[in-house]
Amino acid sequence: MGNIPELQHLTARGIRLGYREAGEGPALVFIHGMGGDSRNWESQYARFSGRYRVIGWDAPGYGGSEDWPGEAPAVRDYSDMIARFLDGLGVDRAHMVGHSFGGTLMPAFQKAHPKMVASMVLAQPVIGSGPRGRAKQAEIVAARLELLTEKGIAGYAREHAPNSVAATADAATVARGIEVTSRTRLQGYMAQWQAMARADIFKEIGNALPPTTVVAGAGDRTASQAVVRRIADALPGARFVTLPEVGHMIYIEHPERFDAALEVHLGRL
Repeated sequence: MGNIPELQHLTARGIRLGYREAGEGPALVFIHGMGGDSRNWESQYARFSGRYRVIGWDAPGYGGSEDWPGEAPAVRDYSDMIARFLDGLGVDRAHMVGHSFGGTLMPAFQKAHPKMVASMVLAQPVIGSGPRGRAKQAEIVAARLELLTEKGIAGYAREHAPNSVAATADAATVARGIEVTSRTRLQGYMAQWQAMARADIFKEIGNALPPTTVVAGAGDRTASQAVVRRIADALPGARFVTLPEVGHMIYIEHPERFDAALEVHLGRL
């Protein structure tokens, strides 16, 4: 992991946020999902920093970032925080890449801040449980909190990570998945989980979308190809790409395939 840029910090909305960046040029910003952080994007920092200013943030409660204060945030709070984060870096327009819940945030961010988004990639986005109603949302949140409390983060990582990679993943990839998931902090994870439980990506899609690519993993058991295809079909003009033998941890499973999809996306602009 020697190619990962050093951790830096800035303050936005009163919260100290961690981030990493490499290179110069147009901004290429990576927003991780649950259980990840700015260290996820080792391959992308290396591959794209010769042409882009590659930035990976730590969401509140992850990596080098402080936790959210007070009540659980909603999608709009994450969207606003991303905008404040980019303002703090002097970035007024960027190519945005969001993975999993980070991908779920992309339409909301673009809708609220359209001038800031030059293009967007939704990698294995999820819909959210908003359409399922408040009672089901509360049940989903309570069940996940009980699971994490019972097993602890380390136990959860050992159980969860093998199911988050493709069934064809080798032992080293599974081990890396467990390592990444083990870095999770409970408060940050549950903040995202609660926001996801209330989210509905279809309600966040705006008009006049920028160039958009939606990426699915053929072996993804978290965001299935069918679900990701539904999201892509709801985004006017979006390009849909499937990566073979890739589960939900797109940044550690055949990252060169993800990089190639990003190259095609950026090459079309």
